[in-house]
Amino acid sequence: MADEIGLLHAWIDAHRADLISALQGVLRIPSKKEAPAGPGAPFGMPIRQALDYTLDLCRTLGFRTANVDGYAGHAEMGAGAEMVAALGHLDVVPEGDGWQYPPFGGEVVDGRIYGRGALDDKGPIFAALYAAKAIMESALPLRRRIRIIFGCDEESGFGCVHYYWGEAGQERPTYAFTPDACFPLIYAEKGIANLTVERFVQHGDAPLRVVKATGGLRPNMVPHSAEALISGEAADLYRAVTRLSRYWDRNVTITPLEQGLRIVASGKSAHGSTPHAGDNAIARLLRALLELDLPADRSWLEWMLASADSTGGGLGIPGSDEVAGPLTCNLGVLEASDGRVRAVYNIRYPVSWTITTLLDRSKPLLEASGWTLAAYTDSPPLYVPTDAEPVQTLLRVYREETGDTATPPQTTGGGTYARATPRAVAFGPGFPGASDGPVHEPDECITLDTLIRTAKIYAHALYALANLP
Repeated sequence: MADEIGLLHAWIDAHRADLISALQGVLRIPSKKEAPAGPGAPFGMPIRQALDYTLDLCRTLGFRTANVDGYAGHAEMGAGAEMVAALGHLDVVPEGDGWQYPPFGGEVVDGRIYGRGALDDKGPIFAALYAAKAIMESALPLRRRIRIIFGCDEESGFGCVHYYWGEAGQERPTYAFTPDACFPLIYAEKGIANLTVERFVQHGDAPLRVVKATGGLRPNMVPHSAEALISGEAADLYRAVTRLSRYWDRNVTITPLEQGLRIVASGKSAHGSTPHAGDNAIARLLRALLELDLPADRSWLEWMLASADSTGGGLGIPGSDEVAGPLTCNLGVLEASDGRVRAVYNIRYPVSWTITTLLDRSKPLLEASGWTLAAYTDSPPLYVPTDAEPVQTLLRVYREETGDTATPPQTTGGGTYARATPRAVAFGPGFPGASDGPVHEPDECITLDTLIRTAKIYAHALYALANLP
């Protein structure tokens, strides 16, 4: 097989500039989820534009394409009764603040492409697309067709693939991978739940009260900003400013307004699966508010600050298992106004649990504290034994391509399309010790070396999977 793989590598090297240019084009489309924009745009027009751009490119490259009602699309090559697939996503999380380079500029600086989606997940799925093109142009024999699938709602609930496999009834692959994690591969993914809790606060004649508080953009992002508006009589507000002036925190600012005091807290964003890697601005805001005399609001502020514990201890749900390790909890969204407080927690729970386990453990503490579980979503865990396919083939390909025989297969708190696809795992693009990223943070980027190296590994992997007995 060495000669065949050499052909694939050579083609990718020869078309390096084409891959980079194509990726820059899609990075310039701000494909964040918006309200539906009519038939064919269920997630808004920017995401539809990214899908149109991608499928137009695929047709130019010679693939057979399909737009599945704007929920997803695919490009296919080859022949055969069975199909193998790589599936990634074109939607991105909001850009947030603090970028040195334009978040939708696709700029290449010092060997890196910057932009929201460069690493998660436009860069990797375009690497897979050009990997398939290399196979097409090399005219190598295939037992199965190869399909590259482009989802459009991975960051907000997997509505795209649920529709693709469900209502649309698209063919399921014999084997698949998603280029949306790290190498060597991910064989287990924690369950992912979003719990929305609510309670109501009676302010009465309290001298100071929280009129409004907001924080966070998405449950699966550590909030980088949060703010509150405090109202009260002038004398009480003056005392509040005096009190907060003794609360030194350079990441909290206080601004007097006609309506009261505006308090803004700044933190550091991170992926919701690694809350410890960020600095939760909602928690910082809560600590500042608790410095004030807010008798009507104190109980919910104290409870919510405790619930920001990244282990889940504040919700009564800490836990772990031997496969994927400990549960993590991210207080991702806060909305408080008109006496109604609402919070959303993004929870990554052990693969040995179910959503029922999580809900049963959280229920006593919620009820005892006066909170109500208003809604929840759940994406069950993934676990593919390491002695099963496609794990064995993908692991072999990675080791042959890199010479890395020491790094073991990984588990993750992140969620990928693998959990919604039969016989699939996450495979790359993150290399051990690489400096690509940071995902869901400012200045997301992928190095050109990683992009090209990953495309070569994906070409090898797709070719190997397409020819398994």
